[in-house]
Amino acid sequence: MELEKYKNEYNELLKKISYRKGVIELASYLEKHGYFSAPASTKYHLCIEGGLLIHSLNVTKLALKLKEILLPDISEESVILCSLFHDAHKVTDGFGNITYIKNEGYDKEKQPYIWNKDQMNFSGAQKSLLIISKFVDLTQDEMQAIAYHDGPFVPSWEDIKGDPYPLTLLLHFADMWSSWITEKQKDKNSFTKKFIQDL
Repeated sequence: MELEKYKNEYNELLKKISYRKGVIELASYLEKHGYFSAPASTKYHLCIEGGLLIHSLNVTKLALKLKEILLPDISEESVILCSLFHDAHKVTDGFGNITYIKNEGYDKEKQPYIWNKDQMNFSGAQKSLLIISKFVDLTQDEMQAIAYHDGPFVPSWEDIKGDPYPLTLLLHFADMWSSWITEKQKDKNSFTKKFIQDL
């Protein structure tokens, strides 16, 4: 895996929002707790070392492309901030416990990682919001986008289903497309690959 290449992409995006108060401290905190080595899931998309970094970059790049078409008035800063760190809870619970640990059991081939039972038991997206909010003052749009980026696939969506903000929908779509299409099928489906390249 070309992890250095992905780190360079991440640093270029981070530079674009580094002027915002708390962003550098947030990034340092997450990097200290394993942002660059964490997987994106236990057994689904990018369940590999560095998977979360790759996933976060995929989401950010797609969200920025969609922003130009669908939401030109929303700041690039908000899109990058929410996209890069929407899954902060996959690094740590905010109390120093890492989220995923390597599975050493008999089924490690099917499920390379397992949830750390010592971490705080709390909704993932809401946990991301809590972690990010410790460092960065978020706007209402940013708060909702991070807290509800899983969309209608989690029960908490009921809270906002009648009034999701545009940034929430943008982040949700970029996250789902990246997870289900880009990261699962880009080498299997030439049409999807071409579509993504043409965006």
